[in-house]
Amino acid sequence: MVTFRLVGESGGSARAVTDRLGITPTGAVEVGHPIGTRRPDRLYEQSGWWLSSATSPEDGVELAEALHRVLNQLEPVAPLLWELVEQGYWANWFCHVGSHATEHAVELDRAFLTRLLGLPGELWLDIYGDDDEERSQRRGQYT
Repeated sequence: MVTFRLVGESGGSARAVTDRLGITPTGAVEVGHPIGTRRPDRLYEQSGWWLSSATSPEDGVELAEALHRVLNQLEPVAPLLWELVEQGYWANWFCHVGSHATEHAVELDRAFLTRLLGLPGELWLDIYGDDDEERSQRRGQYT
């Protein structure tokens, strides 16, 4: 799963991003909104706007495919994204990548990386491994 995020570090709002881009986000929060229902006294200090390739991590979907889904929506508004970053929004690409013992490596070819460089934001890879039970079994082999 891939999520492109814009954070309004300099006071920008999520609503302003939606209005500017003309894209409905997967999710958004505004400054001053409660962070959760269990602690309504904790409030967001920055706005956030994000667009995801899916609503949750998907098995069998390559990172490049998930990135393409989001890139295809954002490339037409690339100049607007750069303007938002110049106005004080912070951007990143947050990628969830499953890496299990029997899987192959993540591949991103040069043409794809060139497309990604056309948009703002750092590429963050959150690589998760096997489930807890498998991890426990492997640990037991080495003790």
